[in-house]
Amino acid sequence: MDEIKELWKEYKEGLDEETDTIEIIEEVISEPIEVAEEVAEVDHRKEFLRLFNEVFVIPEPNQDQKSLHRQLMIHAEKTMVPGYVCGPSDGWTLYLDQTSKALLVNDTRRVAFAITRPYFHKFYQGAALIDEQIFDDSTGIERMKKGFSRSGSLVSRYPIPNHDIKVPRSALDIPLPSGVE
Repeated sequence: MDEIKELWKEYKEGLDEETDTIEIIEEVISEPIEVAEEVAEVDHRKEFLRLFNEVFVIPEPNQDQKSLHRQLMIHAEKTMVPGYVCGPSDGWTLYLDQTSKALLVNDTRRVAFAITRPYFHKFYQGAALIDEQIFDDSTGIERMKKGFSRSGSLVSRYPIPNHDIKVPRSALDIPLPSGVE
């Protein structure tokens, strides 16, 4: 025990000697330092897709889900047709071809979303009030995309469920006219 105490004492003395020998050097800079700020260009579509997968596709929610949803909405606004607002009574048409590509068109607002069949089946399989049209060839969807793109009403990302597209999930969810029970 005495040996440990002696070693501890020597150790502490060694620390005090080291701190005494350390000199603080202070330099005065006469010229101001310029800090270069690099602004990284953000690809809002890629960020939207990454966040969409984290919020809607990954099944285990975590504490950051609210923050991810907020970020997703920011990128969604940057990739949306200006002034677009979806209503529950909007008419929808799903255009399909022989590939997995699809085009979901809000006929009321004349805005199109470039989607895929797996996306549609994941979120809207069995949804009511969506008309389906099928092209015989694989060029029909591309022609429609070009038309919507020229008019500035093509959204090249998935629509956010219950925000960009509001349709009844099934025939049971269709709202009845007022006065009917």
